[in-house]
Amino acid sequence: MAFKQTKGGMTVEACVFPAPGHMFKGALRVTTIRHDKQIQQITGRGCGRPMPSSAQALALAELEARRVLGV
Repeated sequence: MAFKQTKGGMTVEACVFPAPGHMFKGALRVTTIRHDKQIQQITGRGCGRPMPSSAQALALAELEARRVLGV
């Protein structure tokens, strides 16, 4: 995990998951706190296509994480 940042009640983490064909896909783990309950969502949407190396996939996920937070 290269990127983890909190803004308000939302925490966004960039992470990498394996994809078919020995590839890697970037993903976002978004954790929101509402009324003392923690809601966690994991999505790969907006993080680019599967990449041959995990570093490339993580770079794309970090860009998307920054966009989601507005940083």
